[in-house]
Amino acid sequence: MSILSWLKTVTHGEGSSELIAATPMHFAPGEEEFHGLNMKEALDTHLKWVQRLEQQMGGVAHETVDIVHVAGDHNCVLGKWIHGAAKRQFGELPAYAELRQAHADFHIGVGAILNDVQNGDTMNVESGMKKIRHQSGMVQLALIRLYSTGA
Repeated sequence: MSILSWLKTVTHGEGSSELIAATPMHFAPGEEEFHGLNMKEALDTHLKWVQRLEQQMGGVAHETVDIVHVAGDHNCVLGKWIHGAAKRQFGELPAYAELRQAHADFHIGVGAILNDVQNGDTMNVESGMKKIRHQSGMVQLALIRLYSTGA
């Protein structure tokens, strides 16, 4: 299924984050590159955060994570693109604003979960994970919406 076919599938009807997560995204040849961003790489990196957070929660993580760095939405590849090339090229589009906000919300959520993990606040961690899964889906959907503008 190409990116545009995937977009049509997940946006038919509600386009819920559960549907987004359950519908694997595949790129047809030449679709991964979008104005200087490798979308597959950017999306895969954000999807892996759910696994990394689960490892942090379970105490099996083999990494130390800087919460302040992670909570900033401009430190990852996608964030650098959003605040750089994408802002210059798409800054006036509503789809760009949607992506920028979804991405910022995702990183703030990741930072909050990591903070709660470090403080042993398991109740907030569990509800935060549900929210971060939703936010991850919203980042995917917002990026694909921007892509689909044909810009």
